[in-house]
Amino acid sequence: MLDRATLVFVEVRYRSSMHYGGALESITPAKQEKIMLAAQSFLHQHPQWQNNACRFDVVALHGNCPNTRGFQWLRHAFML
Repeated sequence: MLDRATLVFVEVRYRSSMHYGGALESITPAKQEKIMLAAQSFLHQHPQWQNNACRFDVVALHGNCPNTRGFQWLRHAFML
C-alpha cells in the first residue's frame, strides 16, 4: 500500500475469539521476522520501490466484527 510516498506493508490478522490471545498478540517476533523477510524479497524483486520509505502496519480483527468495534489499525507496528 502507498501512504503518500511511504511504502506500507500491512499484515492483517483475525481471531474469532480471545481464547489463545488476540490478533495483535499473534504478531510474535518470529512472525515479524517473516514479514520483514517478505518485504525485503519484494524490494529486491521491485527495485523501483527501494528508495521509498517503508513502514509496517498491522490490521487486527477479532470476534464477529461487522462494525469497527473489533477492528484495530496499528500504524508503525514494528521496524525493519
